[in-house]
Amino acid sequence: MSDKGSVIVNFTIGFGNNVFQYCYARLLAERLGFNLLHGAIPELGIQSQVVEVDKSLKTHIVSDNNARLFLESNNIEKCNLYVQGYFEDFTFYTRHAEKIRSWFPIVPVTNKKDLILHLRLQNRLVQQSHLRNHVLVDTYVDAINKFDYDRLHIVTDAEKWDLYGINDIEKIRYQISIGPNPASSSPWVEVKDSLYYVNQLVEGLNKLNPIVHLNGADMIEGSGGLRDDFMGDFNLIRSFDKVMFVNSTFSWWAAFLSGASHVSAFKPWKPNKGANCKNLGCTDLPGWKPWGSAYDLYWGKAR
Repeated sequence: MSDKGSVIVNFTIGFGNNVFQYCYARLLAERLGFNLLHGAIPELGIQSQVVEVDKSLKTHIVSDNNARLFLESNNIEKCNLYVQGYFEDFTFYTRHAEKIRSWFPIVPVTNKKDLILHLRLQNRLVQQSHLRNHVLVDTYVDAINKFDYDRLHIVTDAEKWDLYGINDIEKIRYQISIGPNPASSSPWVEVKDSLYYVNQLVEGLNKLNPIVHLNGADMIEGSGGLRDDFMGDFNLIRSFDKVMFVNSTFSWWAAFLSGASHVSAFKPWKPNKGANCKNLGCTDLPGWKPWGSAYDLYWGKAR
């Protein structure tokens, strides 16, 4: 039996979510001198860690609502802390950036001249929960043009980078329907709206003559939209010194871990969350500058 308190985290679905949960829990455990218990993140070389928990100790739940209190308090007695949240607050991590980077495999930054834009599409094309987070293509272009770069690269989970048809959208719907967020919990966008958005996005960005990276892998059944070999995309982003993205914890962590010197995230992050919108789009690491505003959202404006 351990003579310490324990920080216990059970990962939710979502690769980026898991990295936030792991890093928050590890920072908390190290600060308090507690044991850390968690599952594996094998793609990043993180093995599961199990220690027998002293069940005689008091138990507390650490959520998004009280995460800062536990991370910064000097009055936490020996106890068991069950970490249950998403912890998407950049201020928890930026002061520990170098320490956190040391926890993960190194991916050298090899492309310092080009810009890489990460576009999560797939489920975000068909689910209403993402409807109000889409951005005007002209805003993408304006933000891209603020970078000093040679070539634009686009890395995306889309199955293709071409004009879409009804069958393409229906295929995405089927793939998402067998995951954790079927239409019953996250209703579909109308097919015509999905088509209108993705096609004007592809046409608009193609004017910049991008190099497009599609990994071509199958969707991971039950993942909610993740593709096999998603780590290829993650490490590709990490290899660039100039990175741009919208509201993706996946690309936020890729840019954070790479230490890229020029990073731009969409400032409002997830406007559909209203007052609960996270602050990740305002991350204040050196070289990070936000782009866009709520005025630049697509739906209800471009149609």
